[in-house]
Amino acid sequence: MDKTTLTGGSSNYYKVFVTDPTTLSEGYAVECNDIIEALDMNFAEGNAFKAIWRRAALRQGRGKPGTTLLYDSEKIVFFGERLVTQAQRE
Repeated sequence: MDKTTLTGGSSNYYKVFVTDPTTLSEGYAVECNDIIEALDMNFAEGNAFKAIWRRAALRQGRGKPGTTLLYDSEKIVFFGERLVTQAQRE
Protein backbone atom coordinates (compact mmCIF):
# COMPACT_ATOMS: atom_id res chain seq x y z
CA MET A 1 0.00 0.00 0.00
CA ASP A 2 1.34 3.43 -0.85
CA LYS A 3 1.93 6.10 1.77
CA THR A 4 -0.87 8.41 0.66
CA THR A 5 -1.25 11.55 2.75
CA LEU A 6 -4.87 11.97 3.79
CA THR A 7 -5.97 15.51 2.95
CA GLY A 8 -9.71 15.14 2.35
CA GLY A 9 -9.13 15.77 -1.35
CA SER A 10 -8.91 13.42 -4.30
CA SER A 11 -6.48 10.54 -3.81
CA ASN A 12 -4.96 7.76 -5.88
CA TYR A 13 -7.17 5.12 -4.28
CA TYR A 14 -10.16 6.85 -5.91
CA LYS A 15 -8.59 6.83 -9.40
CA VAL A 16 -8.38 4.00 -11.89
CA PHE A 17 -7.24 3.65 -15.48
CA VAL A 18 -9.54 1.65 -17.74
CA THR A 19 -7.16 -0.07 -20.16
CA ASP A 20 -9.67 -1.96 -22.30
CA PRO A 21 -12.95 -0.03 -22.42
CA THR A 22 -16.06 -1.69 -23.77
CA THR A 23 -17.13 0.99 -26.25
CA LEU A 24 -14.19 3.39 -26.65
CA SER A 25 -11.12 2.79 -28.76
CA GLU A 26 -8.68 4.13 -26.15
CA GLY A 27 -8.20 3.72 -22.43
CA TYR A 28 -9.07 6.51 -20.02
CA ALA A 29 -8.70 7.53 -16.38
CA VAL A 30 -11.74 7.86 -14.14
CA GLU A 31 -12.32 8.87 -10.54
CA CYS A 32 -14.87 7.41 -8.16
CA ASN A 33 -16.42 10.82 -7.51
CA ASP A 34 -16.88 11.47 -11.23
CA ILE A 35 -18.99 8.31 -11.52
CA ILE A 36 -21.02 9.21 -8.42
CA GLU A 37 -21.79 12.65 -9.83
CA ALA A 38 -22.44 11.43 -13.38
CA LEU A 39 -25.02 8.95 -12.04
CA ASP A 40 -26.50 11.56 -9.67
CA MET A 41 -26.17 9.17 -6.73
CA ASN A 42 -27.67 10.19 -3.40
CA PHE A 43 -25.60 10.23 -0.18
CA ALA A 44 -26.21 6.57 0.72
CA GLU A 45 -25.60 5.34 -2.83
CA GLY A 46 -22.38 7.33 -3.12
CA ASN A 47 -21.03 6.09 0.20
CA ALA A 48 -21.85 2.45 -0.55
CA PHE A 49 -20.22 2.83 -3.97
CA LYS A 50 -17.08 4.40 -2.45
CA ALA A 51 -16.82 1.55 0.07
CA ILE A 52 -17.07 -1.03 -2.73
CA TRP A 53 -14.48 0.93 -4.73
CA ARG A 54 -12.10 1.01 -1.73
CA ARG A 55 -12.48 -2.76 -1.17
CA ALA A 56 -11.51 -3.44 -4.78
CA ALA A 57 -8.62 -0.95 -4.61
CA LEU A 58 -7.37 -2.59 -1.40
CA ARG A 59 -7.26 -5.98 -3.13
CA GLN A 60 -5.11 -4.38 -5.82
CA GLY A 61 -2.74 -2.88 -3.25
CA ARG A 62 -4.09 0.67 -3.73
CA GLY A 63 -6.40 0.89 -0.73
CA LYS A 64 -7.16 3.86 1.48
CA PRO A 65 -4.69 3.97 4.36
CA GLY A 66 -6.25 2.89 7.64
CA THR A 67 -9.23 1.06 6.17
CA THR A 68 -9.79 -2.69 6.08
CA LEU A 69 -12.04 -5.08 4.19
CA LEU A 70 -14.17 -5.40 7.33
CA TYR A 71 -14.52 -1.62 7.72
CA ASP A 72 -15.67 -1.15 4.15
CA SER A 73 -17.94 -4.20 4.38
CA GLU A 74 -19.64 -2.65 7.40
CA LYS A 75 -20.02 0.62 5.49
CA ILE A 76 -21.65 -1.24 2.60
CA VAL A 77 -24.12 -2.92 4.96
CA PHE A 78 -24.92 0.33 6.79
CA PHE A 79 -25.56 2.34 3.64
CA GLY A 80 -27.32 -0.62 2.02
CA GLU A 81 -29.76 -0.64 4.92
CA ARG A 82 -30.29 3.11 4.41
CA LEU A 83 -31.10 2.44 0.76
CA VAL A 84 -33.65 -0.21 1.77
CA THR A 85 -35.29 2.26 4.17
CA GLN A 86 -35.38 4.92 1.43
CA ALA A 87 -36.90 2.47 -1.06
CA GLN A 88 -39.56 1.43 1.44
CA ARG A 89 -40.60 5.08 1.82
CA GLU A 90 -41.07 5.54 -1.94
